Amino acid sequence: VDDDDVDDVDDNDDEDEELVPYNPKNLPLGWDGKPIPYWLYKLHGLNLYFNCEICGNFKYRGPKAFQRHFAEWRHAHGMRCLGIPNTAHFANVTLIEDARALWEKIKAEKNKDKFQKETEEEFEDSHGNVVSRKVYNDLKRQGLL
Repeated sequence: VDDDDVDDVDDNDDEDEELVPYNPKNLPLGWDGKPIPYWLYKLHGLNLYFNCEICGNFKYRGPKAFQRHFAEWRHAHGMRCLGIPNTAHFANVTLIEDARALWEKIKAEKNKDKFQKETEEEFEDSHGNVVSRKVYNDLKRQGLL
């Protein structure tokens, strides 16, 4: 092995080290390939990580990315897999158990608001009186109509 070949290998290592910027705090890189300033990192909340169980425990860096992810495909796909529509009711819901509980509550409210034939149906007798179905059937059975 020539000494010249060994020197060439060492020169390549020095060039690679120059390409990687010094980044001890593991800050995200800016548009110029250098770490963004620490104050900007803190200002945008990039030091905060948000976990979403619906997205397969994916971690989002910063509140802006976290809020944006609710409208993205990964969250919508996770909700679809659970059989839950991805509506505004589920904004900021990241736990599967919470999403299912909220969906059951919404379904119960919808069923409660649905027209119930037995209790809400009204009948009019020959005198023009409006009564519920139950009262109408009772009066009819008694022969009062």
